[in-house]
Amino acid sequence: MNHSENPSNDGVTLVDTFNSTSSSSLQEYYAKRLEHVRRNLPEAARQLKEIGVVRVEVDYDGCGDSGQIESLHYFDVDYKPIDLSGHFLHLKTDRLMDLFDDLIEVRHAGWENNDRAFGAFVWDLTADTLSHSHSERYTECETTEHDGL
Repeated sequence: MNHSENPSNDGVTLVDTFNSTSSSSLQEYYAKRLEHVRRNLPEAARQLKEIGVVRVEVDYDGCGDSGQIESLHYFDVDYKPIDLSGHFLHLKTDRLMDLFDDLIEVRHAGWENNDRAFGAFVWDLTADTLSHSHSERYTECETTEHDGL
């Protein structure tokens, strides 16, 4: 199975992907989301390749305990942007965004909470690879206490 068919196939078993303290129903929920990605990403790749897309870049960001896909960019073989508005695709941009949302949630559950996180996917349809860079924001606190003079 290649990377676009199994974007989390990095030698980690499904059980290892989730926090061991997660409930079984939560683990089942994430497993279904991951299966949704594995089942639909190959068809998305096929449709995108048909219209000349060879690279997809996806950026996401969290904001105030919510997060979303900020942008999807499509490129041809010369790394020129492709506008999909003139093309008919069975897989609409919203559905593609849902697939990447699912993958983010499976890999980094709760990424949008607290100080939030951000990241990017680069999906190379020619090389059949999917890379994912994810960054967590956090608040750091340093406390100093003094007694007396």
